[in-house]
Parts: sequence; C-alpha cells; structure tokens
Amino acid sequence: MVGFEEVTGFLVQAVSEPVKMGWVVFGVLLLLVIVFSIKHFLDIAVDMWKIPLAVIVDAVDLLAYNKPYLDIAAALGAFVLFWVFAKRGHHMSKLFAILAAGEALVGVWIFPQYAFITNLLPLSTILMFISVWSH
Repeated sequence: MVGFEEVTGFLVQAVSEPVKMGWVVFGVLLLLVIVFSIKHFLDIAVDMWKIPLAVIVDAVDLLAYNKPYLDIAAALGAFVLFWVFAKRGHHMSKLFAILAAGEALVGVWIFPQYAFITNLLPLSTILMFISVWSH
C-alpha cells in the first residue's frame, strides 16, 4: 500500500521541476477556450426562456384551424414575442416578428385554402431557435 509520504514526495518532485514554455502557452489557450465556451453557453442559456413562449404561440396557431380569433391571437402573440423581446439593435427579430405574424394570419384571413399547411408549421419556434442561437 502506498503511504501518504510517498504521494506527497512525488507531488513535490513533479511540481518543483521546471515547466516548459509550451505547456504554459497550452494551459493559457486551454483556459481561454474553456472561458469562451462557458460564455457562449451562458449567452444561449440566458435567452432559452423565450422558446416555450414561441411554442405556445405555435400551439395557438395550431388550434386556430377554423377559429379566426385564435389566428389573430397567434399573430399578436408572435409579433409581441419577437418585436418586444428583441435585443437592442437586433433587426432580425423584427423581421421574424413580421414573418411569424404573417404566417399566423395566412390561416383563415389571407389564404384560407392553405390554412391546414400553415397552421401545422411551427414557424415561431423555428425562428426563435434561430434568434437564440444567432446571438
């Protein structure tokens, strides 16, 4: 069995040897990669709370097959979701607001013959994933 003194002696010997410059550079680069990975993950995690709201808007749009008031509610919800929750200076979210609201209104109001297709398309959720991952 290995004693505590032997392990301590091994660690003291390993730590007291001179370190090559390559290992220092590698350690600093590895630390930077880890820090930037954590930053990127946390930036995405901060905006993930918006995705369930987009799913709710798509669910209302799905329920709006023959109910025009739900199409209006889905269009308003999509518009508010993307327009109001857009990050400052992020113009893609404003474009996404117009696209998602337009897709919700296609159901009963604009092209009723295509309502069965557009109501099944989860456009708000797809656009919200793009919005969250693009930041």
